[in-house]
Amino acid sequence: MSDYIKTIKKSKLFRRVPEEELEDLLEHLDSQLKFYSKDQVVLTAGRRIKRVGLILDGILNLYESDFWERTHQIDQLKQGELLMENFAVSGSVTMHSVTAETASAVLWLNIREILTLDEKHTYNTVLIQSFMREMARKNLQLYTRLSDMDRLTTKEKLLSFLSKEALHHHSNEFDIPLSRQQLADYLSVERSAMSAELSELARQGYLITRKNHFILLKK
Repeated sequence: MSDYIKTIKKSKLFRRVPEEELEDLLEHLDSQLKFYSKDQVVLTAGRRIKRVGLILDGILNLYESDFWERTHQIDQLKQGELLMENFAVSGSVTMHSVTAETASAVLWLNIREILTLDEKHTYNTVLIQSFMREMARKNLQLYTRLSDMDRLTTKEKLLSFLSKEALHHHSNEFDIPLSRQQLADYLSVERSAMSAELSELARQGYLITRKNHFILLKK
């Protein structure tokens, strides 16, 4: 655990907790550090989750499988991000499975201890505030994605996504942190159809694009 203290301290969940208080707080939270090798299954769907994970190293893939065992990747999570927080808080059975894209380390924290105020641990309140703020941020990301995916056509999905990116960057020119394939997965469209639509939008004067760089134009 000591090897990861600095990484834990830098996370959004614990950055407001003084380092000298951190190890005591982690013990109070019944924390468990677990390691996963590449392609190892971290969690399977159909389980009730009582712990929330904090990714300390590596990359994890979040995906779902249907009745016919077809899989679809939902998200990719990296260092510093929370894992299974909504299912842990709600007590719901998870619909998603998780595998390790690379060798990974995850710190699992008892959700009951996170959400229970304890006068003996001064920074428990700070932790609750940070946890709720991070949950709100991720839920807002999900809402934004659903807003983009709710559009009926690939064109409208792209324009919705790019409009939000321009608003986020306060500029009509920006880079997105996604490759073309990742963007297609994010919007749940075929990459070839999306690339064709981007070319058509450029031809129509909506935008100029090269790889992940975009300039939005007023028609």
